[in-house]
Amino acid sequence: MEVLLGLLTVEPMSGYDLGQAVRDSIGHFWNESYGQIYPNLKRMAASGLIAGKAGPQQGRHGRQVYSITRKGRERLAAWLAVEPQPEVSRNELLLKLFFGVQATPQVVTGFVERMAESERRILERFGELETEIARLAKYPDAPYWRMALRFGQIELEAHQRWAKETLAELRRLSKKRPPSAPGKAEQYGSK
Repeated sequence: MEVLLGLLTVEPMSGYDLGQAVRDSIGHFWNESYGQIYPNLKRMAASGLIAGKAGPQQGRHGRQVYSITRKGRERLAAWLAVEPQPEVSRNELLLKLFFGVQATPQVVTGFVERMAESERRILERFGELETEIARLAKYPDAPYWRMALRFGQIELEAHQRWAKETLAELRRLSKKRPPSAPGKAEQYGSK
């Protein structure tokens, strides 16, 4: 809910516009689906945190444009003052890598190569976003947007370094292990 309040501080938006804003601005580290957005908009409007008014239709039936209210700004400020809770990361690639001896080297290497390529493309997109943020310097939010973007850039740069090191190690290991070598579970007679 707070993410929607925060986005509405930038400008009034419809539910559809909010979904686009999530995808285009914070989608690399936060996700909200339309199935979450629309019910939250109704709850927030009922609570007086936002106000809706009919907007231009642009081919959409009953388009509502929402603005944050004073009560909504107070709620957002209260939420922003609370210490963020640590997140427990779940990373399926790392989980599969952890058990990688049970797979063929080609399978594990392919996972890492595809992750590195995917994240390389995201890094390129971050470069484009950096240019967009520079053009939006008139917004008081722009320095904060740049800080969040920079976190993502540094994180993905670290992922790229990790992938390079990991691929080198996987290639080294694959030379030591014959293609038909059993995993440890088979070596020890486990089933």
